[in-house]
Amino acid sequence: MKNDFINNQILIKFINMKIKFTFFIVVSWMALITSAQETKILNSNISIGVDFASMYLWRGFELGNGPAIQPWGEFSYKGFTLGAWGSYEFTGEFKEVDLYSKYTYKDLSLLFVDLFLPDYEGLDLNFFNFKNKTTGHISELALSFNGTEKIPFSLYGGVILYGIPIDHKVNGSNASNYSSYFEVNYLGKLKDYSYNVFVGFTPTESYLYATEKFSVFNVGLSAKKSIKIAEDFGLPVKLTIASNPVSEKIFMALLISL
Repeated sequence: MKNDFINNQILIKFINMKIKFTFFIVVSWMALITSAQETKILNSNISIGVDFASMYLWRGFELGNGPAIQPWGEFSYKGFTLGAWGSYEFTGEFKEVDLYSKYTYKDLSLLFVDLFLPDYEGLDLNFFNFKNKTTGHISELALSFNGTEKIPFSLYGGVILYGIPIDHKVNGSNASNYSSYFEVNYLGKLKDYSYNVFVGFTPTESYLYATEKFSVFNVGLSAKKSIKIAEDFGLPVKLTIASNPVSEKIFMALLISL
């Protein structure tokens, strides 16, 4: 009995030490992320962060089947930005890696993004394969108006430039479709919340967006608030409710940013 008691005490101490150590690691990691989010070097800026998403919601579609972790990093100099963004489903089934460049002048931004989707069915897993007919990449060139205090609207328009396996013509799998996507956002604030109401559509048929003609397939509302954790630290939380009228589906997604 005495030995059992001693063993139980040792086990309890070990568990407490493990809990404290885990808590220390988590707090240290959060502090590191927070301090590194914006580091300025010679008129340039480096930002890194990570989001935790209850689901990966993209333009009216659910990508993957569960929660995902989404790290990102950016380097910017004056109006130029280079960045990387990724999404990794907790189950390991869906992955995505995006590289992008952006130039912003006043309220306008020109964006080029390369999306690599290795888990998209039937795609080449070789990241360095950029052959248009077999690649696992697609790229989009886009222009956006980011809104102002006087004009609480943002506009986005983008066209897919390459990536036939993902964006081919409905009646011809060997030719690019050049699918286009347009989105209008109304930007607003209500007390401690910022929100946007959005409508996204494509003017043509698209295999990528599962449309046969002009279609509105991304309609919804997002609301964002920073939840105070400490005196000088807040946790941004974003809730999105979106519907895809084409597929007749509705989604709700929560995003927590660090």
